[in-house]
Amino acid sequence: MTTFEFSGHRLDLHRGRLQRGGHDVDLRAKSLSLLVYLLENAGRVIGKDELVNAVWPNIAVSDDSLTQCMKDIRKALGAEADGLIRTVLRRGYVIDEERVRRLEDRVATATGEGTADDRPSIAVLPFENLSGDPAQDYFADGMVDEITTALSRMRWLFVIARNSSFAYKGQADGVKRAGAELGVRYVLTGSVRKAADHIRLTGQLIDSASGKTIWADRYDGTMADVFDLQDRLAESVVGAIQPSILSAEIERSRRKRPESLAAYDYVLRAFPLTWSLERAQNEEAGTLLDRAIAIEPDYPLALSLLAWCHL
Repeated sequence: MTTFEFSGHRLDLHRGRLQRGGHDVDLRAKSLSLLVYLLENAGRVIGKDELVNAVWPNIAVSDDSLTQCMKDIRKALGAEADGLIRTVLRRGYVIDEERVRRLEDRVATATGEGTADDRPSIAVLPFENLSGDPAQDYFADGMVDEITTALSRMRWLFVIARNSSFAYKGQADGVKRAGAELGVRYVLTGSVRKAADHIRLTGQLIDSASGKTIWADRYDGTMADVFDLQDRLAESVVGAIQPSILSAEIERSRRKRPESLAAYDYVLRAFPLTWSLERAQNEEAGTLLDRAIAIEPDYPLALSLLAWCHL
């Protein structure tokens, strides 16, 4: 999978994560898509029409949308990236290819050693448009963009990039195939239905190995501000599935016995403190779990509980 390094930044396409100095850089989904397209075509002047078609396919948007995304990118990258993206008068935009390094890495799958690490992994599959109007596909696709981007900000979670997940659009066996081919433990599916001014979003989190549904819910809103609605629904979905994933991970990890009894003892002492609503007790649990992990770095239950403490 491709990773770009440029002007002190690193963009991992597999995870959909932009970082600077090891810290995440927030960028809206469309702005991130625009940056990816520019990087993939570094050194070539790209016209506005081509960029609009790449980022907003089959949607009529004004030049203002493109201009705003470009402002978002430049603001997010900061002074370190001054001059990285140049505006070419009456032609479009170009990225200085001399400042971009492209790295290719093999992506492991479930047939091999699993994902790049042993973190919980998830793919957000394209949401089904139940509106009966193909013109509403953009809204369903936009929801997937927002949710994927939001999930990617969680360091304890390995998130498959949008381009990989969208290969399963419209496929009845998408969940099973995504789990096997992408090597993910969890798959998020959903649907969007629009009726007049009303929007209904449904989401379902599935364990790809067992096919068991871990979480499911629905969200309702209006079309008064469609993009604001996307943001709010994405936040709601992410907030809802986060504890579900961690609970499933903890249950999965219980079955793995540690080699060190000392590490096990630290985890037992941390367990009741982890669920406390008191910050001091959460911090104490974190200290105990850190000690367990220092003894046994790959202890799954300790790692899962520590992730919960950091929420």
